Amino acid sequence: MTSANITFENTPFSRLIKESEELAQIRKEYASLSDKERMFAADYHYNASFASQLFDAALGKTSDKSSPWPCEVESLAIDPNYAPAILTVGSYEYIYGRIDEAMNLFLSLVTLPETTEDLVEIIDKAGDFLIDNKDYKNAKTLYLTAVRKHPNIPTYHSGLGYCLAKLGRLEEAVEQARCAVNLEPDNYLYLTDLGWSLVEAEHFDEAHTILERAVSISPPDYELAKGNLKELHHRLQQI
Repeated sequence: MTSANITFENTPFSRLIKESEELAQIRKEYASLSDKERMFAADYHYNASFASQLFDAALGKTSDKSSPWPCEVESLAIDPNYAPAILTVGSYEYIYGRIDEAMNLFLSLVTLPETTEDLVEIIDKAGDFLIDNKDYKNAKTLYLTAVRKHPNIPTYHSGLGYCLAKLGRLEEAVEQARCAVNLEPDNYLYLTDLGWSLVEAEHFDEAHTILERAVSISPPDYELAKGNLKELHHRLQQI
């Protein structure tokens, strides 16, 4: 099937890579390369295409890109394990209402090698994307999968704790926030999160201790720990 018959707006990537002659050919052309060579090719294509589009836009020009497919779709055709393209294409799948397709892509990030560049940040961006869409259930699934695969990454525990709190599972949220702090005891962000989780779970004494610690090691311009401590004092006055 040619690209004239299908578009990314109405067809998930999992079908595009099979039904689009252009994308299928791209996948075939790069399949014989090593993993490293495919990654470099996908990365170059991904970033070069963005740069070209931005440059043309700045000059008020119409892009002369001949391919009908977005650069991130082509990059994922080049390398099915290229994390930035997985994140972007997954986000588009979600925006187009194909939630299962999006989650399949997001969850595939967790299976990539730990040495994948910026992998923790990219998985966390996928989680943030779901959270921004108030899809706490799927965000929880993503972070829980990441925690089980990589239990020593505090970012994943922190994200999971946030989702659990949003789902009303406050004691479990405290547990995950505590895991993040145990992994990085002097991280004021994780201490702030733990302190607030304890406030929501009404463990006020420990919350006070943790939030005071967070305030004491936070940069001067970081206000959240101070604000959470102030809110805790307000709640205590209401008891």
